[in-house]
Amino acid sequence: MNKIRLLTILLLLPLNFIPAQEPVRSAHYDSRLQVFEQETPICHQEIVMLGNSLTQNGGDWNTRLGKKLIRNRGIIGDDAQGIYDRLDEITSGHPRKIFLLAGVNDLSHDLTVDSIVAQLTKVIDKIRKDSPQTRLYVQSLLPINESFNRYQRLNGKSDSIPAINRKLKKVAKSRKARFINLFPRFTAHDARSLRPELTTDGLHLNESGYVIWCKALKKRF
Repeated sequence: MNKIRLLTILLLLPLNFIPAQEPVRSAHYDSRLQVFEQETPICHQEIVMLGNSLTQNGGDWNTRLGKKLIRNRGIIGDDAQGIYDRLDEITSGHPRKIFLLAGVNDLSHDLTVDSIVAQLTKVIDKIRKDSPQTRLYVQSLLPINESFNRYQRLNGKSDSIPAINRKLKKVAKSRKARFINLFPRFTAHDARSLRPELTTDGLHLNESGYVIWCKALKKRF
């Protein structure tokens, strides 16, 4: 293409045109992908825990759940798009089960409830398309506790989580995925806040929190 033709094309583009760019990911995201690449590929007998820091910080899920062949595919700080972008490494092995938990980081990005559900739906649909024999479990978002005042970008967003969960439950049903409502296990009575004794900072779980989570999952294994 000569310079005159290229200049003509550029002049004809809309003023608000922005070329597509690759999403900017953290160094931690990239380092986790490198770790995954060095591991033995996922196979059809295995179970994948897929999500963000809540999943990654669970560490050895085999030990937690008293099972075998569970792979931790959580990445601290990951959002729905980040999970979508790395699904091929998981779905290419056609794992027996996938347990998905994501969305709170999307909430911190100031996305609307509908936008977050749409992003998670895209993840669910890709799993369904690329590995249809995998049994997919969609877990609800957990509550947060704003009183810790640790994560400023989540302030005022506690009420959005039940709304996301309601819509996510419908999406899971429509895609023939199993929905696990973890939310009420972590709140007191009808409250919408994460019980303070179950968290380290209002968002992440301590060991007591993981015990509750694992108890909710064990019968699905």
